[in-house]
Formats: sequence, C-alpha cells, structure tokens
Amino acid sequence: MSRWLFLAINLVVLALMALSPWAVPARDFDGSGHLLNPLGPINPAGIALPDGLSFGWLGFVLALWVLIVVAATVLYFMPATPQRARLFYILGGVGLGVFLIEAVWFYQTVNAFNSAAVAAGASRPPLRRFSLGLGMYLGLFYSVFLLIVARMGQPGGRAFFVRYRGAVVPVVSLLLAIVIGGLIVGILRPGIGTQGVENLSLRDNIGTKLDLVTYVYQILLSPLINLPGIVSSLTFATPLILAGLAVAFGFAAGVFNIGASGQITIGAVFAMLVGVYLPLPGWLLLPTAILAAAVGGGLWGAIPGWLKARFGASEVINTIMLNYVAASVMLFLLASNTYSFFGNTITLPFKAEGLEARSNLLQEGARLPYMKDVVVPGGEFSWALPLAAVAAVVAYYGLRRLELGRRLLFSGGALLLGWLVGGFLPGFPVQLSSSVASLNLNAAFLIALLACLFYNFYLFRSSGGYELRATGLAPKAAEYAGVNLNRKVVMAMFISGALAGLVATHYVMGAAANQGEYRLYQSITVSVGFDGIAVALMGQGQPVGILLASLLFGVLLAGGPSLNQQLGISPQLIQVLQGMIILFIAVGGLLPRYFTDPLRAAQVETEARAEREALEAKAAGGGARGAGS
Repeated sequence: MSRWLFLAINLVVLALMALSPWAVPARDFDGSGHLLNPLGPINPAGIALPDGLSFGWLGFVLALWVLIVVAATVLYFMPATPQRARLFYILGGVGLGVFLIEAVWFYQTVNAFNSAAVAAGASRPPLRRFSLGLGMYLGLFYSVFLLIVARMGQPGGRAFFVRYRGAVVPVVSLLLAIVIGGLIVGILRPGIGTQGVENLSLRDNIGTKLDLVTYVYQILLSPLINLPGIVSSLTFATPLILAGLAVAFGFAAGVFNIGASGQITIGAVFAMLVGVYLPLPGWLLLPTAILAAAVGGGLWGAIPGWLKARFGASEVINTIMLNYVAASVMLFLLASNTYSFFGNTITLPFKAEGLEARSNLLQEGARLPYMKDVVVPGGEFSWALPLAAVAAVVAYYGLRRLELGRRLLFSGGALLLGWLVGGFLPGFPVQLSSSVASLNLNAAFLIALLACLFYNFYLFRSSGGYELRATGLAPKAAEYAGVNLNRKVVMAMFISGALAGLVATHYVMGAAANQGEYRLYQSITVSVGFDGIAVALMGQGQPVGILLASLLFGVLLAGGPSLNQQLGISPQLIQVLQGMIILFIAVGGLLPRYFTDPLRAAQVETEARAEREALEAKAAGGGARGAGS
C-alpha cells in the first residue's frame, strides 16, 4: 500500500468519525433517533433525551482517535522496519482498548440511568431502544486495519495473508458488498427522521444517512442477539448448506451444476412417493425416505453428467433445461388426478383433495422431528444428542492411528452408543418461550451437518475424492494417471444431485414450509438451488466455509422481514448483497493477482521462505560473531 493511499484512508476515517453518529440512546419505532456525535447531537426528528443524561465524554474519545490516526499516519511515513510493525501492533491494540472502553461506557451510562429511573418509581425504563453508532464501529474497524498493516510489515506478512486467501477473498468480497449495499440504501432512501423536515443542514443530512445504513445492517444482523433469531437463522441456513455443498461438489470435479433446483424438485417427489405410499415400519421408513430424496436428486443430476460424458454436451445448459422438466413433472403429479390421453382417462393417486396442488400427508414414520422435540422432548432436556455428538468427536480424534474407514466406523458406533445412553440419563425441565417453540427448525439441520462431514471426508480424505479433485483441476493429467474421466463426471453429478435432493428433507419431511404440513406442495421453495451458487463461491468449496456462508445468509434472511416492517426496505436487498458477493469473488475481491493465481501465490510463498532464511542466517551470523569476540 502506498503512503498516499494510507493517508487518504486515514483522512476518510477522520471525516466519517466527525460526521457519523457515535451512539443512539433513544430511537422511535419508525427508526428515527437522537444521534450522539462529539461535535454535537444530530436530531432532526426532535427526540428529547431525559434530563440528567450526559455523554460529554464523547469529545475526549474523539480526541483520542485523532491522536491514534495521526500517530499511525506519521508512523507509516517512516522507513519500514520490524520496530515500525511492532508500533502498529501497539496502536491497533490501543484502538481496540479505546473501542471497548467507549462501548462499555455507553452501555453502563444508559443502564445506570434506566436502573435509577426504575428505582425512582418509573413503570418502565425510559431508554429501551439504544445502540452503538457508526462512529464507534469505525474505531473497531480501523483498529483491525492497523493490526493488518502491522502483520503486513513483518517478514513474510504478505505470504501470511496469501496462505489464507481462501478466507481473505470471501471476507473482502463481503465487505465490498456491504459498502456498495450501504451506498445504494443511502442514495435511494432519505435519512431516518428527515421526512418532512425542511432546511436540513448538510451535516444532519449526512449523519442521518449514515445512521440509516448502520441501522439497516443492525436490523439484518439482529437475529444473532436472541435465541428465536438464532433458531430462525438456522432454519434458513439448513437448505443453503445442502445446496451450497451440491454446487461446490460439482465445482471440485470441474462441472458446473446449475440444476440444483430441479434436483431438489425430483428429490422432493421421491421423498413424497416413499413417505406417502411405501408400507414400511417407522424405524425403517424415515431413513428410506431420506435415501429416496438423495437418490431422486442424484439420478436427476446424473442425466446431464451422462450426457456430458457420452456426447460432450454442456452440463450448464442441460441442468438449466432439466430444472423446467422437473417442475413440469411435479406439476403433472400434483395439478390433477385425471388426465385424458388419446380418448382414454388416466387416474393418478398423488394429488390430495382440494383445489391446491399438493400431495397427501406423509405417514407418521416419514416425518422428521423438530429440533425442540429432539433436544427438549416433552419439556425436559435430553442428553441423547449432546452425548452422541461428544462421543463421536472423542472417538474420531482419539483413534487417529487407525485408518480413516475404521475411525469413521468406530465414530459411528460411538455416536449410536452415546445416543442410546443419553436417552436413558435423567434430564431436567426446560421451559421454551412461545417464540422459540413456534419455530420450525427440524432434524434436517443434522442431515446438513452430516452432509458437511461426508463432503469433507470423501473429497479430502479418500482416494475417490482425490481422483474427483484431480479430474477438476487437471483432467488430462488425471486421465494419463489412469482415471476414468467419464465415470468420474457422472459420479460427480450424481453425488452433487444427491446433496441437492436432500434439501427436500427440510421442506417436505421437515414441514418447513406451508404452515408446517408434512406434504409436498407445488410452491416448494427451489430457488435455494441458485442461492447455493453464492454459498459455494463464498465458502470457497470448503465445508467449513460453506457452513459459515450459509449461516451468514441465514441470519440475513431471518432479519429481512424486520427490515421491511421497521423501515419499509424490501428484503430483496439480501439478493443484491448475494449478487455483489458473487461479482466480487469472481474478480478476486479486487485484490492483487497473487490472491487468485496459484502460481503467483506459490511465488510469494517462495520469496517469503527465502526472506525468512536470510534473516535466520543473518541472526545466526551475528550470534557467531558475538561469541567469537
């Protein structure tokens, strides 16, 4: 980074700190608030604060940040040395400390005032909607920025970030998408509390716009701060995890699966056929229905895989076309029970009674339980799931000397044993709130987690997965090594489609849609198949990254309705963010080429290794001279 770019960043940070609201101690239900700023409050809506409430310390805090920014600017113009990097570490640590102190100071001031008012006889706390503002968050972001500059200034600093480019590129792309999304909201919407206000000053206009952007993202991320929001986020994230794994699996094998939507549809049809009509006992019907969903999606994905392997047909075009075919198949089964063909009437049993296109109810044994019934059955906490998870993890990591197959076998046995033992252990009563009890997070979330484990083990811990990845990275070299490319392409598309088909377990077997009814509807949400592309790209094809990206989008989707209710902003903003994330990831987050080009990344690693060896040799030579003297 050039010195002048660093100077420009610091000037922008100081300008935003001077113009942004630092905290909002009072906010109305329409979003308008009393915005605190060290240079004076911003309050076009005329919201009065109670008497006796003071935030005069904000001016002192702004002075501290000015000193930190000025010191960082002067320090960056000095020659690059290891001592300079250490000073940047100190400045970054001081900045984090200042942010923590001012945040705690603000919340303590508000909570102390509320407590005093209640103790004095108030029926409720006078300040109930309060939060930090962009000014304080800028201090946090700038401190992290200084720590990054410090690490870049150390030997091998650039190679350190290149080594973790799988996380750096998505994070930078997400930040760029957030900034662009904020600019769009700020340009298209007036500032909160400025409606009907005339002769608004430039400072108030900018301050309320910045508060609008901050409040939008606070609402979108608000599900993280309460249990109902977290459960709702996991519900939205469950199909995204499976769809993201499906798309990423195809990427790993060098194929582009755009047909996850159709594979979800056929998986749902197969799950419905088994769940409604197959006469099996409950303990066997549930796993059979789950397997049917995977097989249905897998077979639908294998069709374009076979066409590509046999005729060289583009899997992109074929998967897109098969999406429409799958929708037509489901419509044929659910739209009507009678069809006329060449004068003959054919009767089908699949559509339930009524005008709506839907199937009959699934049998009891084919229904996935809700997670609240797994963890808290009958209002009493069960140790079955926690003990099973702990036993499986301990067995897997405790048997490292065994080969992978035996480790997985023993881990599965430990999981089953832990489940059985935990089911007999006495629990304790748990009272779930009505907001949590009404949510429909089902056991498909556990299926999604198991799919992440399968993805990781098969692709990165098995010979078959190695051959698939070799096929995707260098097909000619893989073929020269003896890999059957055609077979691998079909297998990759089958497994990719099977992962997508498992999404049906969430919607059909888990009753996550349509008022919690265990049946297949024509209106099943299949657009999540396209959302899986964004999840796979942001997760960089890694199971942990896909899981985290799905959880992020799940949080945003859970916060979207609140954004519409409170500010009237369409939840389509989330799709805008997803599209921009894909765009920025496609261009490498606008980062240097060594973050996206493996050859240049390897060159950076080599240069860092040579630099480290030179420093070690210099230190060893200095020590030898000291000993000789």
